[in-house]
Amino acid sequence: MKNYFNLLYIFVLIIGFSCRSTQELVYMNDIKSNETIKGLSSQVTDHILGTGDVLYVSIKSNNNDVNMLYNPESTMEANSGYSYQKFTTPSGAYLYGFEIDKSGDVKLPMLGNLHVIGQTQTGAEQIIQKKADETLKDAIVKVKLLNFKITVMGEVRNPGVYYNYNNSINVIEALAMAAGNTDYASIKNVVVIRPTIDGNKTFMLDMTSKNIYMSEAFYLHPNDNVIVQPDRHKNVQLNSQAYSLFLSSTSVLVTVLGFLLVLKPL
Repeated sequence: MKNYFNLLYIFVLIIGFSCRSTQELVYMNDIKSNETIKGLSSQVTDHILGTGDVLYVSIKSNNNDVNMLYNPESTMEANSGYSYQKFTTPSGAYLYGFEIDKSGDVKLPMLGNLHVIGQTQTGAEQIIQKKADETLKDAIVKVKLLNFKITVMGEVRNPGVYYNYNNSINVIEALAMAAGNTDYASIKNVVVIRPTIDGNKTFMLDMTSKNIYMSEAFYLHPNDNVIVQPDRHKNVQLNSQAYSLFLSSTSVLVTVLGFLLVLKPL
């Protein structure tokens, strides 16, 4: 009988460890109704262009013939009816975008090599605009970053590499792109790894707290890695059914043996 109670005690402990509070899976559970969150980051740090970055560059004027010279790929694309779809795939960006070379230059039709490394997207646009104004009248230059990608992995439903075609993306949007976290995720421990000139900088985000809005890592940068750590009791949760079956079988065996021992003197 004593062994039976010991097994029952162990079984209760395992069940307790395998259960989680719903609060552990609720994002920003400390927010109150009609609350204004102070310190909300409204500024997005502009990405500094570096070697290997791929740019979409559009140079347009009122003269269509001139546009064909400065934007040969875009013109052929428009005539073929594909619009700008080929720029929205990694392979298309690689083939048709303009890559910043090892010298920090981007080579453009008619304009030649322009040094844009160390500039923001806006800064590069201004450099190209200034050069275009030397030869074109009323030129409109547009520059976009094509290789703004982030990697989301760990305890998410669809881990992978995701491309962003907006000017910014935050960590909540990144997790949504990966279809959210799994039931085994510890959203208190979401790691953001950011490549910098000095090395990889790490941030630890607690997604259950509204303080994530004040984190430097709330807005993601190109090439950031977002890793959702597993809950510390994941192994227990995964094996809880096996443990339950084992303990149930053991308890039945102990009961039968105890019954046999009771009947033996008879």
